[in-house]
Amino acid sequence: MKAKQHVSSGISQDVIMEHSQIIKASYDVNVVRFKTFDQDLNQDYSDKIGLKIGEINAIMPDKIMLVQQQKATKFMLDTSKSAVNTVKNIRYYVEKAFPGNHLMLSEFGYDALAKVQRSQLKLIKHLKLFVITLNTYKTELLASGLPQAMIDDIIQLANDVEQANIKQELAKKARFKTTGLRIKAFDELLEMIGSITKAAKYIFQDEPDELRDYILENPSKKKTVKKAGEDVEPAFLQGTLTDAETNEAIEDAIVEIVNTDFSTVTDEDGEFYMDEIVPGTYTIRIAAFGYKDLEISGVELTSGNETQEFSYTMQKED
Repeated sequence: MKAKQHVSSGISQDVIMEHSQIIKASYDVNVVRFKTFDQDLNQDYSDKIGLKIGEINAIMPDKIMLVQQQKATKFMLDTSKSAVNTVKNIRYYVEKAFPGNHLMLSEFGYDALAKVQRSQLKLIKHLKLFVITLNTYKTELLASGLPQAMIDDIIQLANDVEQANIKQELAKKARFKTTGLRIKAFDELLEMIGSITKAAKYIFQDEPDELRDYILENPSKKKTVKKAGEDVEPAFLQGTLTDAETNEAIEDAIVEIVNTDFSTVTDEDGEFYMDEIVPGTYTIRIAAFGYKDLEISGVELTSGNETQEFSYTMQKED
C-alpha cells in the first residue's frame, strides 16, 4: 500500500523539515565550534542548508498537486459522460433518418460505443469518427429533425474530451515529477543535516543538553484529531479498486468520503489512501471512467486502523 511519501530514512518529511530548521538554528549559534572541529562545517555550509530548505518550500505541496489531478480527472469524467449521452441522443435521429439500415447504424459506431467507454483514447477516436460521419450525413439528419445545436454540442464535446484527457495526463505527470523532486530534495537535506549531527556527537559528547538540539528523531507521539471536542487517534481509509470482471486495477478513479473534504485518486495499482480522518461511520463514493458510479454506505473507520484495507470492485458501463 502506497501511503504517505517518506524519504529513505522512514521519517516523515514534516518531521525532517521541522528538525532541520531547529538543527540549523543551533548550528548557526555554534558554527565556530563546528568549524574548529571540521573546516568544511562553516557558515557556507549553513547557507547551503538554508538554500535547500528554501528549495523544498518552493516545491508545490502534494495536497495541491492532488487537488489539481482530481479536478482534471473529474473534468474528464463529466465531459466524457456528456459526450456519450449526446451521442446516444443523436442516435434517435440517425434511426429516424435511416430506419432499418443496420449498415448505417454501424457506420455511426452503434456496436462500438459500449467498448470505447472503457478506454479514454478509444472514446476520443470514436468521437472524432462520429463527428466525421455526422457531417457526412448532416443534410439527412437535419431533415429528420436533428437540432443544429446538438451537432454543435457533440463537435465541442469531442474536442473537450480530447483536451480533458491531455490535461489529466499532464496533471498526473506533473504530480509524479514533483514527488520525485521533493523526495530527492529531502534526501539531500537529510544527508546535510546528518553531517552536522555526526559532528555534534563528538563536539558535545560531554554536553548532553547541548547535543540534544542536534539529534534528528522520529517522534513517537501520534497525531490526533478532534471528535466531540476530545483528541482521539485518527482513522485511515486505504485499499484497492479493481474491475469486477477482470480483477484488473482501476487507475484514476476518484474516491471520496461523502460529506467531508476527504478525497483522492487511485494510482496505477488501483490503490488509494487517506489519513487523519475523524473515526466514525461514513459513505464512500467512487467514480471512474467507463464504470458505473459506486457508493458504499456504513463504512466504519476506527482509531488507529492502519492495517485495515478495503477492497472494492466496479462494474463497467453498459
